[in-house]
Amino acid sequence: MVLTAFARAFRTPDLRKKLLFTLLMIVVFRVGQNLPTPNVNVEVLRQTADAAKKSNQLYGLVDL
Repeated sequence: MVLTAFARAFRTPDLRKKLLFTLLMIVVFRVGQNLPTPNVNVEVLRQTADAAKKSNQLYGLVDL
């Protein structure tokens, strides 16, 4: 039933365009999530996050 509704949605050109755009944006986001940011030391961020976890200071992590 869900698959038939999904297949029916792809038969409508306008809805198909919107669904494909949404799926593409999800893929772009997931790929971009794994790219390193230039000039950011990942190890220092990891150490800071670990220190915030050990001291149980949520606000310290949010302030980061």
